[in-house]
Amino acid sequence: MSDKKNSISLALGTFDGLHLGHMAVINTAKKSEYPMYALIFDEHPLKALTGNAPPEIMHKKVFEKLCAEYGINKVNMNFEKIMHLTAEEFFYDILLKQLNVKELSCGENYTFGKGGTGNSEVLKELCDKNSIKLNIVPTVMYKGKAVSSTRIRKCLENGEITEANAMLGRAFSYIETVTDGEKRGRKLGFPTANQILPEGFVNLRHGVYATACFIDGKFCPAVTNYGVKPTFNGKTAVSETYIIDYKDNLYNELIEIHVLDFIRDEKKFPDADALIKEISVDCEKAMKIFHKYLV
Repeated sequence: MSDKKNSISLALGTFDGLHLGHMAVINTAKKSEYPMYALIFDEHPLKALTGNAPPEIMHKKVFEKLCAEYGINKVNMNFEKIMHLTAEEFFYDILLKQLNVKELSCGENYTFGKGGTGNSEVLKELCDKNSIKLNIVPTVMYKGKAVSSTRIRKCLENGEITEANAMLGRAFSYIETVTDGEKRGRKLGFPTANQILPEGFVNLRHGVYATACFIDGKFCPAVTNYGVKPTFNGKTAVSETYIIDYKDNLYNELIEIHVLDFIRDEKKFPDADALIKEISVDCEKAMKIFHKYLV
């Protein structure tokens, strides 16, 4: 990307959720006369800076899927290789020389350079000196506070799904392979698609959710239990989804679960009959939520 014909418009930020705030920056960058790209780091900056990354609110497969759907071209970069650059070095060596940027878009609170010494004001000065157009995008607010990955993460951990989805601008979802389970659900009359969520992923509140699964070109209503199955003395948290009235085998298939709302906490039942009765109630609630959201 060194010559003029390869000049680009670049969106800057930590796009770890593609939430409404992130999309405001990306959509602004798309309005440029130059091809739009988003700068994507191979890991969360905090992982390199502190050794600990916050739990992910966006499944990697979902991120790739949405980038394709939204038409987001990516410039992938190793954060550790640039984290020691000053703000000026990052601007001149990376943005200008390496990427040949002609237009930049970032949020009001964007920081860059070693120690986060660069901010949107510093970036504006550098852009003005070098005839680079800069779009500073106003912070997107939700209920009086800035939309952020931190807020969304907390909502997901607390089971506040409608709040998280409102800030995401879409239903929170994950894509994983259906694994072979213990088939207890099948014996109870509610066969489930079991999925193991990746290490480092946000720790959803353990409980039952109204969900939707995209299969055979359409969304199907579903109920998902995420937790350890206390009735059966489970130890490891698993996503178990009963797709209502779906009969086909999904083992080893990649499926996406869209989480629509929280129904109830996970709990231990005295026996299988009590569990079956509760699941039936869960299904009725999930169907109402599904029709509210997707029909």
